[in-house]
Amino acid sequence: MNFDRRNFQRLSQKALAPFLTFAVIGYFIYHSIQGDRGILAWVQFQSRLLQTQSDLNHIIKIRQDLEERVRSLRPESINRDLLDQQVRLQLGYTHPDEVVILRLDNPS
Repeated sequence: MNFDRRNFQRLSQKALAPFLTFAVIGYFIYHSIQGDRGILAWVQFQSRLLQTQSDLNHIIKIRQDLEERVRSLRPESINRDLLDQQVRLQLGYTHPDEVVILRLDNPS
């Protein structure tokens, strides 16, 4: 019995250092893949970054279109067609010979 206990103690002392080493290495490997700053989080961040850049480009395009419309409504360079369109939409003016078609849904 004493012999078995001594062998068990030696075996456990010899196995303790490699076990702890593998446990620490496993901990760091796990967190380098699954952690807040791991590989999977980086992939998700990259996909969110691409989506955000796409949204930004779309918003910039919309803003440029709006700026162009505003520029064409300024007094120094008025676009008569755009002015006529805005007057018709906002105030409901029409020419006497025009036919008005009312839509039930809201025009965007």
